[in-house]
Amino acid sequence: MIAMRDFRLRNGLLILVGIAGALLPMVGGAQNESGGADAGTCALKDHVYTCNGAAFQAALAGATTAVVQTHNSDGVARDQLTSLLTKKMGKTVAAEGSQSDLIFLLIPIDPSGVVNGIGDADLGTLRVYSPAADGSRGHLLWAETFSGPQDMVWPAVVHGLILQFQARFHIK
Repeated sequence: MIAMRDFRLRNGLLILVGIAGALLPMVGGAQNESGGADAGTCALKDHVYTCNGAAFQAALAGATTAVVQTHNSDGVARDQLTSLLTKKMGKTVAAEGSQSDLIFLLIPIDPSGVVNGIGDADLGTLRVYSPAADGSRGHLLWAETFSGPQDMVWPAVVHGLILQFQARFHIK
């Protein structure tokens, strides 16, 4: 009787640890690529990109201009990202290919990506780059990933991703 109870308790703990491990990627929604010298904010370990939020926030505060890039002719993402940058963050949006302080890219994630839980998948990412000398994307400074039901419509993903980014950096 006691041996059976201990067996169930051990199995229950293993299940809880497994569930916690599966949910952990959803809690840490910010990811980033190692980008070199830009603010020293990024590190890559075990295929997971992480970034120092305080260092990124300092770089964000120092920026005055930004370029908006989206997937093909994605007007929904472009409009919402432009609104975030101009109305909520006080940044000037520059034309693509011109000089700017930061480049914001908002794109969908390939549906064959990571599944975080029952029915949830990584759906979209907002990435912030430093500009290269020629105005193209330089080092990746921050990446925000949004997860949800696989059948979520793209405008809802864009809206959720921008709200998640705003909440993380206390942008009102």
